[in-house]
Amino acid sequence: MEHANRRQFIKKSTTAVVVTSACLCGLGSLSGCATITKVGDTPAINPGSFSLSDNILTIDLAKETTLREIGGSVKIRQAELPDGIIIAHVESNRFEIASLFCTHRGVEVEYNNAEHSFTCASLGSSKYTMDGENISGPAKKPLKSYEAALTNGNLVIRL
Repeated sequence: MEHANRRQFIKKSTTAVVVTSACLCGLGSLSGCATITKVGDTPAINPGSFSLSDNILTIDLAKETTLREIGGSVKIRQAELPDGIIIAHVESNRFEIASLFCTHRGVEVEYNNAEHSFTCASLGSSKYTMDGENISGPAKKPLKSYEAALTNGNLVIRL
């Protein structure tokens, strides 16, 4: 058995951590980084496209290009919001809004357009309906969902 001094041990251990992290975070479509960072791949909303007043969030869809197309989704994480939210454009003139964080470990959820569901970005992958109800995975509690309406090119969400 090879004996290593402290410096060699630390160097080898650091290399192992870097290689493991690269495997989790950088290869293929694995979402291992989200397991560690709790941050998913959903893009943040354009800061100039929304306003918040009296628990009403108004999004100018002309300024938020990601939400113009069916299948597009954005997240909002602001200190003024009680919780982060995810917004998904699911059908023509239909948007679904839910809390951003999985109820299992607090990792961000992402919109899965092919399955019309919200899915935890973690390796555990809890899955939720568009109404926030659990479909599968380790999460036991539903996501909070929010009501929204389209008004004059704006998406208006009651928080």
